[in-house]
Amino acid sequence: MIFLAVTLGFFAEQTREHFADKAKEKEYMREIVENLKYDTIRCSINSQKNIQTITGLDSFRTELKNAVGGTINANRLYYFNRYTSEINRAVFNKSAITELKNSGSLRLLEDKKIVRELSDYYERKVTATETYLPSQAPLNVYETEFFSLLYLDDIIQAYDSIQTSSYRIRYDYQDILHHQPVLHLLDNNDIQLKRFYTAVAGFEIELKQYNFWLLYCKTAAEKLITDIQKEYHLEN
Repeated sequence: MIFLAVTLGFFAEQTREHFADKAKEKEYMREIVENLKYDTIRCSINSQKNIQTITGLDSFRTELKNAVGGTINANRLYYFNRYTSEINRAVFNKSAITELKNSGSLRLLEDKKIVRELSDYYERKVTATETYLPSQAPLNVYETEFFSLLYLDDIIQAYDSIQTSSYRIRYDYQDILHHQPVLHLLDNNDIQLKRFYTAVAGFEIELKQYNFWLLYCKTAAEKLITDIQKEYHLEN
């Protein structure tokens, strides 16, 4: 009788642990889904903004090419140069997967297909996206070589009232296009302008690659959300 009682107690404890583990596993999956939803939103918003930046960079290259050919429109060059400082970066939410790994709870996941998808998403797709973040360092060298804020005090003053909710400044960049007196480049050497053009083109290529990975991650996250919700019977 004592042996039977001990055995039944052992199985009862195992059953309780099993149900507790399943509940914990489902809660982790619910948190991961919320993280993934955040990722899809950030990837979507930032990729759309980057497309606008790419369009601006394309126009900037056109103006640089005209300048190399001897037709310099400094106001337009100053205006489009602002796109060289715009990278809209998506910061991925890894809190749930990090906790899952650090706590040793990854062992709770019985569906190996989901485990493989999680590994592929976080260790390959997200890592690749972060690796492809463009570098602005080459552009920064040329910016100080060609452009001056000497007659653009209104841009500096605009930073006195940065909007805390969006970190945006109240400045209409269209004003640069009509600036009087007409702005001038610090240097109009065609060799240096060609080098600047190449640097801008390289940055645009890197931004397009980065944007590809943002959209790739968005698609992967959406699929992963669907698979997890189906496997763990979670609500949309």
